[in-house]
Amino acid sequence: NDLMNTATSSSGEAKRWALGLLHNFIGSKKKLNQWSTLYEQIMKRHVELCIDLKNHHFAKDGLHQYRNLCQQLDPASLEVVILHLLDLTEAQAGAARSRVLEGAALITDLDQDSESPESIMLSTMTVEGDKERSTREAVVPWLKFLWETYRAVLELLHKMPKLEKVYHKTCEKAFKFCQDY
Repeated sequence: NDLMNTATSSSGEAKRWALGLLHNFIGSKKKLNQWSTLYEQIMKRHVELCIDLKNHHFAKDGLHQYRNLCQQLDPASLEVVILHLLDLTEAQAGAARSRVLEGAALITDLDQDSESPESIMLSTMTVEGDKERSTREAVVPWLKFLWETYRAVLELLHKMPKLEKVYHKTCEKAFKFCQDY
């Protein structure tokens, strides 16, 4: 918790450092025969940092390491961590999308909107507008992260009959994502 407090209150470099430490701990081979509920809390913190930094590679690898650790003793813990990951990622993607929509709704009169020189230059060189650019810059990275999360979870759970319900729920969410986007 102290590590997380220093990481969240300071720069992104501290967050990357904290994520690296947690990732190394999760991947450590010393603890494979010992299980504790503390690992679930550590994994949740790991997932939160992965989401903050949009690092789907560490999230995927951490989930695989955690599956190896808990699949025999407590597979329900893996389910909790996966649902936590999916909920946070979907919330971030939804928040990014709503921020873009709110930003577009704030512009009521285009004559009163003063454009920056950069936006005027960009508008002459590209055919896409500010809305498309802001969508691409703010929403698309979160949508890619969400898609990579779905793929990682489905890959992780496809041969785990104990977590078939989570696999089914994730399949439905991924299918809905495909329909929407």
